[in-house]
Amino acid sequence: MDKILRASKIGFPCIRNLWYSVNGFKGNISTKTQRIFDVGTTLEPLIIEWLKNEGWQVEYNAGSQNAELEYEIPVKGGCIAGHPDCFINFDTLIDIKTMNDRSFLQWRKEGSLKSKPQYVDQVHCYALGAINKGRKIKDLGICGMNKNTSEIRIDFFDFDFDRAEYLKLKAESVFAMSEAPETTPSENWACRYCEFSHFCTMNKTMKKTKVGDDIAVTSDKNIIDALELLQEAREMKTAAIELEAEAKEVLDENVRQQGIKTIKAGELTLTLKEILKKAFNQKKFAAENPQLYEQYKEDRTELRYNISEL
Repeated sequence: MDKILRASKIGFPCIRNLWYSVNGFKGNISTKTQRIFDVGTTLEPLIIEWLKNEGWQVEYNAGSQNAELEYEIPVKGGCIAGHPDCFINFDTLIDIKTMNDRSFLQWRKEGSLKSKPQYVDQVHCYALGAINKGRKIKDLGICGMNKNTSEIRIDFFDFDFDRAEYLKLKAESVFAMSEAPETTPSENWACRYCEFSHFCTMNKTMKKTKVGDDIAVTSDKNIIDALELLQEAREMKTAAIELEAEAKEVLDENVRQQGIKTIKAGELTLTLKEILKKAFNQKKFAAENPQLYEQYKEDRTELRYNISEL
């Protein structure tokens, strides 16, 4: 029996995960991950309506996992199979993704090719299937929705024939493997969202840590959720700072340097105000008054929460 590799899986950054997928191993999807999938499935028809309201001509392949249109790309040892979400304006193939705020901000800043290569691989498989069926494809895109703000946007990119051919060779190599390869994921998050992590020997090796006086291990869900929340908050903060700097650079060049104080753009109004602040120059004070500075220095204990993936 030929093996099947789903287009939605082919970009996952772990070959072991793909090998488990095509060889009949039963995965264990966490309740949290399943809810994320369910939210995306539920919101997809709504996003389609939003796209239509924005003026796009949309051909929607409704039904999620039971969609009517499915492409199969034959390769040695099996096939790559998947169902595209939709075509817009007849010749652009689009896949719809819902993202949390952190993920969306990063994607909006960096684009799909850099921040979401697994999505790009997925859409390339759909496009290859469509082309094999005689459909003309002008370009591809990811339509992302920010689940925190309901913002949607489309990131367009060209169809890369070489990338599509590489994905076919990748599938063939997975089909040809007689056992799971001794490789580790190329991305840190892969084990966290892997449905096979509960029995994957490589995952257990990677997460092995020495427990001593200063290291405790817990399965307390409240602690795990809190750590994940803290990590996500820090990533969101970093992404937000970078985005703000990028926006200010554009506004400095096109608004502030032109002498404009107030400007209306779309539904938003920007007002520039210069505020004079007095700040204490600690470095200068210490240099000019070293004895006095030392006299008023105090030792303070600061607690830092450092997070790493073991």
